[in-house]
Order: sequence, then structure tokens, then C-alpha cells
Amino acid sequence: MRVSISKILFAVTMLAMASCDEWKVQMVTEVMRDGSCVRTVASDDRSCLTEDEGWESVDEEDYIRKFTADTIYKAVIRRSFDGVEDMDACPALQICGKPIRSNSSLDRKFKWFYTEYTFTETFRGWNADLSIPVTDYVTQDEASFWYTGYPELPKGITGQELQYLQDISFNTDHWIYDMTWDIYFRTIDRFYDEINPPVDRKTFLSMRDSVMHEAWNQDVEFYENRELEFLDRFFKTDAFTKADYSDEIADYGKELWNQSLGLMNLEAPYILRMPGRVTDAGRGQIEDGVIKYRFEGSFLIPGDYTITASSRCVNVWAFILSGLVLAVAVGSFLIKR
Repeated sequence: MRVSISKILFAVTMLAMASCDEWKVQMVTEVMRDGSCVRTVASDDRSCLTEDEGWESVDEEDYIRKFTADTIYKAVIRRSFDGVEDMDACPALQICGKPIRSNSSLDRKFKWFYTEYTFTETFRGWNADLSIPVTDYVTQDEASFWYTGYPELPKGITGQELQYLQDISFNTDHWIYDMTWDIYFRTIDRFYDEINPPVDRKTFLSMRDSVMHEAWNQDVEFYENRELEFLDRFFKTDAFTKADYSDEIADYGKELWNQSLGLMNLEAPYILRMPGRVTDAGRGQIEDGVIKYRFEGSFLIPGDYTITASSRCVNVWAFILSGLVLAVAVGSFLIKR
């Protein structure tokens, strides 16, 4: 049975409009004085967890009592590591089978009476895996500010200059719009031999940028088949308004969406527990002795995203030993006298 292009596009459009799956996750990293650590991850959807034999299941109620009061998670997993660097080989999160990877480090500085710790975890950006880089539409700093809040570009600008923010919004919307069209084209390309195309494959793919440009200029909406009618006009055909499609095509379009823009549907607040007293929380907020960071999948669109914090542990034994040495010295002096 031949597959209609219109239904391919309709399926992909619905994925775009509905934003597909949403993942709510909470990640907790506990760093110990000896450099070891424990990572606990709670999620409302087990499919976004990269579980293997190294991860153990944790009682959800115990976790909720310890770290949160108003969220119900369907799965909680935990894993201990000899060093924070060992976490790099065991990513806990994935989207459509693609792991969200990071690089971690722990710097320890011994200063006799105390030890300073600096923990850093950098989540690798997805910008290299996007079919159309967001930096084709905005600068790197603008993309980073728009999705992560850093660097703080609006600092010091006047109300009259707020148009600058509207320009960034306009350009990032343009990027998402073109990314949706790109998913259309990639989906049709994948099933090209199963449809009755208006032009040959090479010609069709070569027209992608022209279609995106013209559709944006004409303000074509992904609504009530208006984008299909536009394609009919563009290619001078009626092939884009036919019927019937397979579930396989819809699933493929959904996978493409999740592997690119679906990242924006990940909410993963990050909790960090450092040894001793926190001296620098970085971009986080200290609450009840732990550091809480806002972290979302969209933070990885412009590039890498780093979480860092510093703390200080008092070396009690150093005070005791110093006191003993001082007592012996004083005692020796008194005995001689």
C-alpha cells in the first residue's frame, strides 16, 4: 500500500504541536570526603533512565521523604562510585536511547586544619547532533542566555532596549520552525520509496531550504493542513493532501523529534550534597544543607552546561594533633624549668 505524504507530514506536525513525551527527573549527587560519591536519580518515566546491572532500585517513598514532598516518581535508582570521574562512564539519563553524558571532576586541596573541595560536572551539549545549529540564527552568547540564563546579556540595558530580547525570541522561534520543516523532510526521505513523490528524491531534498524560507515569509502555520496546502502550491501537485499512512512513519517522526527538539521537554532539577560547609554554590541555591540547581534539557541546546560548587571540611584530627604537640612542648618547657 502506498503511503500519503500528507499523513507523514500530519503525523510529524502533531508531534511538534504536542511536544511528544515529557520527562520529569530529579538527580542527586552526594560527594564524600574521601572522593567517592553516590548518584540517585528519580524519574516519572523509566524509559529515560539508562539502567544496567550497576544501578539498584530504591524505595520511592523513602526517596520522596528525603528529597522532595510534592512529586511522585515511578522509578528511583542509585549507584555508588569510588570517584566522581567514574560517573562519566555510567550516564543515568537518556532520551530515545541516546545517553545524556557528562564529565566530572573533584579537586581536593589539603591545608592542614581544613580541606577544600571543588566539584565540577559538565553535561555535554547536543548542539553538534542538531541537524540545524541554533547558532545559525543567534550568536553563541544569545543562545546560551536564552536557554540557560547565562551570560546575563540584559544586564544594564534600558527599557527601550528590551527589543533586543524580542529579537532573540523571534530568531529562536524561527530556528524551531525550520527544525520542524527539517523533520518533515527527513521523514519523507526515509520513506521516499513508499510514496508517490511529486519530484525525484534529489530535487525534493535540495528544495528544503527554499521551502523553509518561503513558508516562514508567508507565515505558514502548522495548523489544519495549511502547511500541506503550502507544499502543494510550492511543488504544483496535490500529493501532499492525500490519505493513509503507517504507524511506522509516525514512530519514526516521533523519534526524530525526541532526538532533537524533544530535549526541550526534559526537566531535571539537580541536587548536590558537598562534604563540609559550602563556600561557593555557583549557580545554585543552598537549601537545608544541600545545593539545588535548575537544570533542563534545553540548557544543552547551545552547548555544554557546567554545574560547580566548592566546600570546606574542618580536619578535627589536625586540631587534636596540633593541641597535643603544643601540650608536649609546653609540658617539656615547664619540666625543664
